[in-house]
Amino acid sequence: MGTMKYPEYVGEIFARFSRAGEEAYIVGGGLRDALLGITPNDFDIATSAPPSKTIEIFSDKRVIETGLKHGTVTVIFDGAPVEITTFRVDGSYTDSRRPDSVSFARRIEDDLSRRDFTVNAMAFNEERGIVDIFGGKADLEARVIRAVREPELRFSEDALRIMRAFRFSAQLGFSIEEKTLLGAKKTKEGLSKIARERICVEFIKLLTSPSPREALELMIEYGVLPYVTGDYVPSERVLSSLSLMQNEDFIRLGLFFCEAEQEKIRGILHSLKCSNKQITGALAVARGAKIRVDSPTSATSLIANAGDYALYGARASRLLGVSASNAEALVSASRAPARISDLEIGGRELIELGAKGKQIGYVLDLLLKAAMLDPDVNEKERLIDIAKGIIDESRT
Repeated sequence: MGTMKYPEYVGEIFARFSRAGEEAYIVGGGLRDALLGITPNDFDIATSAPPSKTIEIFSDKRVIETGLKHGTVTVIFDGAPVEITTFRVDGSYTDSRRPDSVSFARRIEDDLSRRDFTVNAMAFNEERGIVDIFGGKADLEARVIRAVREPELRFSEDALRIMRAFRFSAQLGFSIEEKTLLGAKKTKEGLSKIARERICVEFIKLLTSPSPREALELMIEYGVLPYVTGDYVPSERVLSSLSLMQNEDFIRLGLFFCEAEQEKIRGILHSLKCSNKQITGALAVARGAKIRVDSPTSATSLIANAGDYALYGARASRLLGVSASNAEALVSASRAPARISDLEIGGRELIELGAKGKQIGYVLDLLLKAAMLDPDVNEKERLIDIAKGIIDESRT
């Protein structure tokens, strides 16, 4: 377990609130990571001061009123944004997403009581040290994700916490306590009320974690995965290969969904509100994962199907046992172009041949497809001959 280290500006925040007669604590993921010896991306601060007083205390700094209704302001320290939130307790939840009301509190213990998991429900300042009323430090040492108090209540309040439980398990390599898993199973229907893009953010964080396999297996076992991917369930071979792929969202999405048909993959990713870049990359990796590469000819075929993403597809195919062990080397050695910029001619030559406007892109696409299938085509004179034929034909 790491010792508590934090930047100088956090010490300044503590000092300012103390001089103003208020308490302030590091809370949340920053504290959790620091205790684990992981350098936090940022530190969130909780304080007894109401937002108006926080703004007054930091009147010499740039202050952004990011979430006054929920007691949050962002203060900029040497370019670093720090979220400072007033201690609060949440009212009742009626939509499985957000509290109907928020009340400010004066005690850090009240604020910690509303948090999701014990490892995220600790606080620290220099005066009191670590405030840990739910056994978070012990759970960090035991490497366990455990809901604060009653799991069913925590998940009923905000069903996204179910996804967060599995995501933290994958990111940290922690197990999930049995009662917490059962609570997730009983309240999983609440995920149907959560915005798909919020589910997608958590799912991608899980997929790109160091240990996604175990968390995904639990999601399947406890009936949570259908709320993310519908009726698609990947094989054990796919799950065990995920951590061996490059840690990029589209790459792991492509491998995860590679056993589904392209239109089904597209539909699921659209429903999750994935970006066009994520969808395009994932579809290409999924196509490549199904192609056996064991010769220069088959490497060319994979490049024709996966384009820029061919190496990722080859790796997925090899990991799944579809391709030979030298699949990536064969793809790397192939002379087949993967993109239009790899062609020996470009738009300038086509303009000289009489191509105009959208026709230029159309001809280049056709040339790329031809050269992907037969790398010997990618010579300037041969490409010009083919382009001439396409352009002349379009005039007749």
